[in-house]
Amino acid sequence: MKKQILLVAYESDVLESFPVTLTLAGHGVSLAHGGLDAIKQARNLCPDVIVLDATLPDMEGSTVMEILHRLPSTNSIPTVLLKPRPHRLMPPALQAEGIRAGFIQPLDSTQLLREIGEVLASCRHLDLEPVSDMAEEVA
Repeated sequence: MKKQILLVAYESDVLESFPVTLTLAGHGVSLAHGGLDAIKQARNLCPDVIVLDATLPDMEGSTVMEILHRLPSTNSIPTVLLKPRPHRLMPPALQAEGIRAGFIQPLDSTQLLREIGEVLASCRHLDLEPVSDMAEEVA
């Protein structure tokens, strides 16, 4: 089944390679180029997964994630955090904030697809569904 992925990035290599790979794998891809754009698009689109770069031009990725995980319409959307370090890690602080996954760059497109598949499978196993009702949110 086709999944909608919101890719939030600032780095040109991520913006050039990942959308092509995700689209070829059969996913729908929307792009956001900053934190505020990511929050707006996540609320409007309610994607199946958000792939979020930790470093954005207008705010840190962790701030974006904190906001998204506090909003009723986006708090259950799995988030893959791309952090600019040379190894893979899932810090306990990220787990405590409700983040479903945290991955360290560099991450190639094939590995990203595998990680997204694992995150989606994990969410299905836990019966987590994105919440689409935004009636409780204050604009």
